[in-house]
Amino acid sequence: MDPSIASTKLHLLCRNLRSKEMFHQSPGQAEDEFSSGIYWCSKTCENFGPDNQPVGKSECCAGRSCYVG
Repeated sequence: MDPSIASTKLHLLCRNLRSKEMFHQSPGQAEDEFSSGIYWCSKTCENFGPDNQPVGKSECCAGRSCYVG
């Protein structure tokens, strides 16, 4: 295995994180310049999670009490 790939850590998002782009972009497709950048939690249907913390691509990761991998 290529060492540069092995040392790369994947940032896995919570399964409850949602955005409108999820419904029209292909998995792995880069975000376009017109991306809304608006996220919500499918558990709360709000822009904060069950732990009352904000949701987003950088916020919804392992370490939060509500994270689902």
